[in-house]
Amino acid sequence: MNIAISRARWAISTIFLLNGAGIGLWAAHVPVVQARAGLDTGVLGMLLLTIAAGAMAAMPVAGWLSTHWGSRRATLASAFAFAAMTAVLICTSHPVAVFVAAFLFGATNGALDVSMNANASEVELARGKPTMSSFHAFFSLGGLVGAALGGLLIEGGFGNGTGALMTSAATIVALLIVMPRVLSTQAAAGHASHFALPRGPALWLGLLALLCMAVEGALVDWSALLLTERTGATPASAAIGYSAFSIAMAACRFAGDRLTVRFGSPRVMVFGGIAILLGLLIAVLGTHYAVAAFGFALVGLGAANVVPLIFAAAARTPGMSAGGGVATAATVGYTGFLMGPPVIGWVASHTNIAVALGLLSLAGAVIALNARVVRQAGR
Repeated sequence: MNIAISRARWAISTIFLLNGAGIGLWAAHVPVVQARAGLDTGVLGMLLLTIAAGAMAAMPVAGWLSTHWGSRRATLASAFAFAAMTAVLICTSHPVAVFVAAFLFGATNGALDVSMNANASEVELARGKPTMSSFHAFFSLGGLVGAALGGLLIEGGFGNGTGALMTSAATIVALLIVMPRVLSTQAAAGHASHFALPRGPALWLGLLALLCMAVEGALVDWSALLLTERTGATPASAAIGYSAFSIAMAACRFAGDRLTVRFGSPRVMVFGGIAILLGLLIAVLGTHYAVAAFGFALVGLGAANVVPLIFAAAARTPGMSAGGGVATAATVGYTGFLMGPPVIGWVASHTNIAVALGLLSLAGAVIALNARVVRQAGR
């Protein structure tokens, strides 16, 4: 049984890696698809919003599927669909078709997000010790690999979709290899809820996920602008801000499980919230891009394990299946990732980007002050 659980751990880790790689591959191809479909900046923003809408629409459905099919079947079905839709979205050129593909890409990604986290929580339960952070580390690593691979494919002349087709084909082969090893558990009993409006500890889990994901989303869209406006960095140098955040997050997630075992989930959450608070303040107050990049790296260290711990606790919410708990927290949390960047933009339009991101640092304080909820919502 130990061997089977170990194999199941690496199988679901591979799926996390492949999911992150697909997101990274798409991120690298965004300018290519924009140019090919003739989308201006405003329409591109609507396209990205369509992806997010697809994810949010699919997450509650994925919770139902994980409950009634079992997380293994839901994970594999959504993983194969996501691999296919990644290639379809990157290869599509007609504006209307691009929006349809974007919604389906977001939907398959949202479904995979919920179902693979549900399966990961079951692996964690079977192992009897914290494991969730390492799964999310593989997702982060996959994002870096996918973005780098996408850049190489575009540079090599395969940005017309050929490279995406080859990558998706390789992803499907990898899924076929790991498929027999993905953990299989019985579907939840009929009384286990697959999605519910959060309340009590579950409400706080969702809201804390929302705050952390708002920070992540804001750094994706606004970190480079902060560095160019605040420190005078060139566009090329400004990219170091988000890179520092991403690398620090991936590295800390690989250490997250050991930190959780040693210090406990609430203490790791407290550290995460404080690091987000201090990191954002350093980033917005720094006048040199290296100092600001250090601040973003500190945010990455802090945010790394907040969402994994929240999802692990949500999967153990009393009265809900693992998939249902994750679906509830993920759907609420994803709202932060979706709404955070435009809210920051609105605040920045009335003040400036430094003030807007500085106010966002308060999210770290709220996370730190409510860290005990990850223990109250679980066992």
